[in-house]
Amino acid sequence: MEKKAKRKKLFLGILTVFTIIMLGLAVVGLIIFNMQVNAYEASGIDEYQTYSRLYAFIPNDPDSTMSESLYQELREYGIQNDCLIDKIGSDLVVSYSKEELISIAIRSKVSGIILEGDDSEETAFYIDQATAAGIPVVTVMTDAPGSSRCSFVGLNNYSAGVEYGNLILDAASTRNTEIIRALVIMSAGDNNESVIYSAIQEKLQGSGIDLSSVAIVSDSAFSAEERIVDTLDAYTFLPDIIVCLSDINTRCAYQYIVDKNYVGYISFIGYYDSDTVLEGIDRGAIDATFSVDTTQVARYCVDALNEYIDSSYVSMYFSTDYVLIDRYNVSGYIEERTSQEASDEED
Repeated sequence: MEKKAKRKKLFLGILTVFTIIMLGLAVVGLIIFNMQVNAYEASGIDEYQTYSRLYAFIPNDPDSTMSESLYQELREYGIQNDCLIDKIGSDLVVSYSKEELISIAIRSKVSGIILEGDDSEETAFYIDQATAAGIPVVTVMTDAPGSSRCSFVGLNNYSAGVEYGNLILDAASTRNTEIIRALVIMSAGDNNESVIYSAIQEKLQGSGIDLSSVAIVSDSAFSAEERIVDTLDAYTFLPDIIVCLSDINTRCAYQYIVDKNYVGYISFIGYYDSDTVLEGIDRGAIDATFSVDTTQVARYCVDALNEYIDSSYVSMYFSTDYVLIDRYNVSGYIEERTSQEASDEED
């Protein structure tokens, strides 16, 4: 009997201690929970911004530095004008074609689409589908001929071709060889680059420079690199001057020249102002590059969609010029890029 009483007393003691511990944990948990709620409310996370319009941006090449820069400018300018701009298809496990991405944007009932176009019938068909659904489409950088897009924001490609031609002539003037060969590396199916190349041909007519071109078919940076390596490896002697008309081809061809120790022997003219290209110009490995004022292009795109939605009318074409970067002004671009990166890190 006495043992039973002791056992019961011990059990009650343990139960009491356990209850006190659980009560203490509950109190501590409640305190922590309240602290987290207060911190959450103080952070303002529960305050989200709504926008009157949602626009979809669909680039030709998700690996392009230029397209990513344009997207960031589009997003920033869109927010300033009560528009949220989203890059459709980014951060997805599955890779979708441009036509599929346009279809996704249509089903998502976006307010408008900003699209890097091409000359395919499939793209034109899906642009027409978007228009029929009441979703205006602005093509940017490359147009979609024959489609019902409401406006095209493009660059003066003929003027750029003339400037490329002038750079080739400048590079040729520093060489003493009797025959000077220049190779232009293009992207297959790109109408913009075809116009640029035609202007280069016209500018170099009668100069005696042996001009040729090659079109690179690629669907990624890796495949572009493979094809450019195969193309340049096929030469017994590389051309004296190499010109690239796209961001990815520029980076791949420049890397080839560096890897093969051809820096200083070949005059190289590129496209766009990636960090690698700016550093190459600064070191004298790249003669010059043409960049795009993505800030201006982004503003034209957003303004065109807003104007069309508001008034059912907009100019069919907005033109902007390329920006030449060479050894004379590259330091300013590098300083600006460094300053911007430092500012982003502080934020």
